[in-house]
Amino acid sequence: MDLLFQMHSPQRRGFIKGLADAALGLFVATSLGGCEALLQKIRDRPTRRRLTATSAAAQADLQTYRSAVQAMKALPASDGRSWAAQAAIHGSVTGGFNFCQHGTPHFFSWHRAYLFFLEDICRGLTGESRFALPYWNWNQDGQMDPAFTVAGSPLFHPRNVTNLTGFAPVSNTSLDPILDDPNFLTFSGTLEGPHGDVHVRIGQDMRTGGSAIDPVFWMHHCMIDYCWAKWNLELGFDNPNDASWVATSWNHFFRRDGSPVTMTAGATTLMPLLSYQYEPSAIGTHAVAAEVRAAEDFAQLRRRVEAGAPVQLDIRQRFLIAETVQTPIGRPYSSPPVTQASALTGLLTERDPASNLFLNVEYARFPEANDFFVRVFVNLPGANAATPTTDVHYAGSLSFFGSPGGRHEQMHATKHLVNVTQTLRALMQRGELREGSPVTVQLVAVPADAQFRRPDLVLQLNRIELLATPIRVTKPAGSR
Repeated sequence: MDLLFQMHSPQRRGFIKGLADAALGLFVATSLGGCEALLQKIRDRPTRRRLTATSAAAQADLQTYRSAVQAMKALPASDGRSWAAQAAIHGSVTGGFNFCQHGTPHFFSWHRAYLFFLEDICRGLTGESRFALPYWNWNQDGQMDPAFTVAGSPLFHPRNVTNLTGFAPVSNTSLDPILDDPNFLTFSGTLEGPHGDVHVRIGQDMRTGGSAIDPVFWMHHCMIDYCWAKWNLELGFDNPNDASWVATSWNHFFRRDGSPVTMTAGATTLMPLLSYQYEPSAIGTHAVAAEVRAAEDFAQLRRRVEAGAPVQLDIRQRFLIAETVQTPIGRPYSSPPVTQASALTGLLTERDPASNLFLNVEYARFPEANDFFVRVFVNLPGANAATPTTDVHYAGSLSFFGSPGGRHEQMHATKHLVNVTQTLRALMQRGELREGSPVTVQLVAVPADAQFRRPDLVLQLNRIELLATPIRVTKPAGSR
């Protein structure tokens, strides 16, 4: 049996209402003090393991997952625990998204709750109380585990690509600046980019609102959740403590017995600390972190996670690049030079190093096809589909994960955020970008498959701009 909710102070009851309602396996104590027995129970919570062919423990969990998926697929769709019903919480292949959160401050928290209850259903159906979902660290292990590619397996699903080795959006170069960003809002917003790129790259149903019908969806989102846990617990950055963010709740998840449950965003922040743990692994150049073992260190970490911090997105300056852009996907787009380039590059000099610059691309209409990526380059007017992503001018990529029409526009923000700080700094260090020199942005569409499904497609954008934000880390009292 999981650790149950045993003790909590009265003032926390509003914060953890979702946990109490769900009877989750979480323990929230006012103080751990010297209670080593209790700490040992927390140390022994289920482990989400890095999925590799050489890990016997991860392969055993994968076998349990295979059995659980098979059992869920055998349930009638009317059962909230069934594979079809669970996938429908996220969305459908033809109808787009249902309840999932994308392009909002709850991209992380909603999907964490989604994973948690799927995991609990798997435990109930298999009787494996220690089961935890493995995670696919596509940054370190590009090849999808063979269990997902064997025809006839409950984990098999049609896909276009099963190997992400060499895929730029999940490379160290792409992920390092995202994980180094101390602001929860921009960290979440920029990590959604590689997240969506993986969906589009794998293809088939993974490109749609119904992506959760593909069993590898859950391994992918475990990796996204691990990115958040690593950022928060290992790297020491803080989640929002805004009352409205903490109290946001959802009531469309299901317990292992098939009954509905309500979960709050604030409660999800404690899950990887008290309900499950991740087998650590590197992401980018961020190495494996030492496990917190001492009771006081754990208590201090828990206090920091519970406290959170004031988080806001301050736009110090905006640099408009273009408005109302309509560009054919088969033709690279190069913007006019950015005005006020002197001020822009000045933000990245030693006089003011504490700034990040993000490219904000807002689309006017979700495209009819989403089988392509849009690579972003800076100051490379000749960039085209053959320009490698290893080029110093490459800053990142955009993709259109989802389905046109339906509830897509309501569930997704109509914008993409790419951190271009490191690219601009690299160009300045090479002498290719100086204060006062012009800055241009190039958007280059490349097909995810062999060719564009709709080569006549015109990408319709509302606005392209650069946003300058201060690098600001606010630590609550008592934090490490």
